[in-house]
Amino acid sequence: MIEKPEAMYQILLSKIEKYLPFLSVLFFILGIGLAKQSSGFAGFIDQGIGFFINSYGFIAPLAIYGILTPSLIKMLESQSNQNSQFARYTIFWFSRLRLLACLWAVIFTTIVFDLPIFTNGTVGLGGAILKTIKSLGWMLSHSPYFYALYASVLTVILSLRFPRFFKFMNHWSEGIEKSGGFFVAIVPFFMLAVGSYVCNLPNNLEKQIGDVSGSVLGTFDILGIKINSATSGGMILAYLSGAFLTGAACMAWHFWLLFLAKIHVKRFSIRNYFRNYWLKVYPLLWSTSSEALATPLNLYLVQKYYSGKNEDVRRFVVGLSSYMNINGTVICVFILAGLVAKILNIQISCIQLLFSIPVVFLIAYGVPGIPGELLLFGGPIVLLFNLPPEVVPIFLALYLGIQIGLPDSFRTGANSTDACPSFLILEDIYEKRFGQKEAIIKKEGAVEQVLTSIEEAPLLKADSSSEEVVVSDVKE
Repeated sequence: MIEKPEAMYQILLSKIEKYLPFLSVLFFILGIGLAKQSSGFAGFIDQGIGFFINSYGFIAPLAIYGILTPSLIKMLESQSNQNSQFARYTIFWFSRLRLLACLWAVIFTTIVFDLPIFTNGTVGLGGAILKTIKSLGWMLSHSPYFYALYASVLTVILSLRFPRFFKFMNHWSEGIEKSGGFFVAIVPFFMLAVGSYVCNLPNNLEKQIGDVSGSVLGTFDILGIKINSATSGGMILAYLSGAFLTGAACMAWHFWLLFLAKIHVKRFSIRNYFRNYWLKVYPLLWSTSSEALATPLNLYLVQKYYSGKNEDVRRFVVGLSSYMNINGTVICVFILAGLVAKILNIQISCIQLLFSIPVVFLIAYGVPGIPGELLLFGGPIVLLFNLPPEVVPIFLALYLGIQIGLPDSFRTGANSTDACPSFLILEDIYEKRFGQKEAIIKKEGAVEQVLTSIEEAPLLKADSSSEEVVVSDVKE
């Protein structure tokens, strides 16, 4: 029996998802090999990536608006569907967690890449802060990326007056998440292009900014390991370094979150957590690079291994976590920015990274949970770093290229597995702060209902037995 094209596509897609990290590395190396063997192939890839980078200023603002708007609407809907106080608390809790993740990423990136506190182009710490504030202020008033943010917030405000538009944007959000399957299918081919591009990078740089020997590309140090970015082998090592540094930073962050869960839930076993939950959900996340695909499995495993908890809280927190708890992504944003700066011999500072936090924090609300989601951050990062115009296309090409594959896998794994310890922490907080209030409100409502029913009931005969019955009921 001949299978339908749609069924065959789904089978092929599942195979690609299963082996995506390995296919990404394989196609990356294959792209380098093809570029070395064929100058025509390398030129074709360079033209394609050049066209994409030239169109980035138009694509990115539209992507930010189209993805951020339904995400904000979904947050508003979450507040209306759950106990409003707890819903607001959860949203702010996830926001504080994201801010801490940004700070951790800045510290990790500064240490690993040995970044200075401020660059040599500024006079002292005060000058560095003033210069970065000016860059941020310019972005707020001139950047199309922030225009997209403003338009998104305005749209959300208007949608509150038009329920049909509210529902439409919710469906739009679901469609974006489902599109992750298509992106998964093209990731290996994109990695083929990235491999060819980085192999031909010295030639591209020489064409755009002149002789690059020892100035833009060269040898840099990561934790004592020397990497020569001017060679194809060095580029592969740089790519793998970015991936595994992202994985290490995300895992350190995750262990800290597990430690918090242990404080809140005394019987919580980290060993059982890894054996029963983590090992069953992380491979899917790592292979597909899609948080949206793992949400159903997340809900099921958390329910199975942490039963006895509040089911409404579980559904709300795990569901909300799928698009708010993307700390692995924000960690990756800073690490890859530091890596690409090292590859291109661009001096950035800890102060610049710190002042990037508000931008990364806000744009992260629009992360769609699909491969390649760092597309939204590249342009703002470039503006904040004050890069020379001739270097911007190269920085963007590398930054958007090396995020695909293994970095995607590691950051996605952190994004979704954070949902389980987050649920355990928030469920404990709910029971201690909100559960008792809710029980009191329900109890008061029940007593009020009894008193109302007594007042509305027909008058009883004024005998002693009936009075005793009424009094005893109210006491109960």
